[in-house]
Amino acid sequence: MASAMDEDITDRPSLLESDLSCPVCRDLFRDPVLLLCGHSFCEECLENSWKNKNTKLCPVCRKNCDGETPIPNRALKNTTESFQKEKGWRITGAPQVICGLHHRDLQLYCIHDEEPICAECVALHSGHDVKPIDHGVQYCQELLELKVKILADKLESFKKLKKRCNETVNYIRSQSEEAEKQIRQEFERLHQILKEEEASRIVALKKEEEQKTKMLKEKIESISRDITTLTELIQSLRREMTAEDLVVLQNYQSLKQRAQWTDESQKFPHGVLINVALHVGALDYKVWESMRSQVKCFPVLMDPNSSSPWLSMSPSYASVKESTERQSVPDNPERFDPCVFVLGSEGFMSGRHRWEVYVGDNPKWVLGVCKESVARKRKFTVTTSGGVWSIGLSKGAYSGLTSPRTPLTVEKRPETIRVKLNMEKGEVSFWDADSGAHLITYNDKFPEKLFPLFGPGLHKTPMAIQPAKLTIHK
Repeated sequence: MASAMDEDITDRPSLLESDLSCPVCRDLFRDPVLLLCGHSFCEECLENSWKNKNTKLCPVCRKNCDGETPIPNRALKNTTESFQKEKGWRITGAPQVICGLHHRDLQLYCIHDEEPICAECVALHSGHDVKPIDHGVQYCQELLELKVKILADKLESFKKLKKRCNETVNYIRSQSEEAEKQIRQEFERLHQILKEEEASRIVALKKEEEQKTKMLKEKIESISRDITTLTELIQSLRREMTAEDLVVLQNYQSLKQRAQWTDESQKFPHGVLINVALHVGALDYKVWESMRSQVKCFPVLMDPNSSSPWLSMSPSYASVKESTERQSVPDNPERFDPCVFVLGSEGFMSGRHRWEVYVGDNPKWVLGVCKESVARKRKFTVTTSGGVWSIGLSKGAYSGLTSPRTPLTVEKRPETIRVKLNMEKGEVSFWDADSGAHLITYNDKFPEKLFPLFGPGLHKTPMAIQPAKLTIHK
């Protein structure tokens, strides 16, 4: 009986533990707060007991606590934590400062498992690098500092990226405004050409109208004169026909001759109507055909978004030359930098294509085609093995840019280079456009989209794409 009573007493909480327990949750106080009635509760327990209640009452004495702000009971909190330390228990809501297995102070740190341990835990970490707790703190702080530095660098890169994006937004706005300005200017030019063409055609129409009208009016005047003459003649003949019979007979021969109309008979003239088909028929085609001299057709154009910042491009995107200063443009992935190149605006996956480029007297240049994935943000060797099929001029020598280079023999300095690309045959050839002389042909496999490549060098003479000659097949 005594043994049972001892066991019961051992299992029961001590009086101090009971005094340090919340009357709501029956557990040790966690962040205790005090009401004016003198009762204390866990802050969370009190808030839960008042949740969704119209009237706030003390959970013990039921006193009305509306408008009352519970006060943190720091003395009770400190007493509760001291009791837990004395018992070797983990302090509720606080980090563990003693070994949960051996209930001893954590004085060591295992580098391998990255956790604090007590002296008795060393046997469980055999072969591990175990250091004093202060060395462990230093080790962790150094690692965390490294990670924080990585995060800080990442944060800085994000800030820079955000700045670039914001700057690019402004650049896109300026691109749009400039493009809109060019579109309006070009359409104003085309509208003016159309107005002049319209006026010219209306003048031609009115001129034919005047000519045909004048011709008919002259014909009408001639007919009117004949009508008057005939009217007078008829009246005269009828008067003389009413004379005495003998007189009529005596004058018969004379009257018969006068009754003869010897002038050419009047007829409705041919070709007096306006040739409407000439003026109106297929008008849109005729206008377009007449405008061919006013417009230029470029087989390829240059892409300003790929152009090196050290190049300046014409508003038509058909020529490029050295810029007097570095252009303020976004560092987008498509742009060549530091290499001084620019790509065509359109790539090719199939078909046959041809364009001519004026290189003039530039002492150094590169011209050809390249694969879409060619390097943009670093210097690279321009060779066929690197996905660039081109020719160039450097130090007075022309060569095919292979590895090693293929020397090209030219009779005279070519000013315009013709490039021919046949995707189906895997063929790129280069020609002197002025003399028709063949320079070099590459035969290769093209695994991806190819783009025209222009490398004008840093010179004042523009590298310019030549307009194509338009041919109409009827």
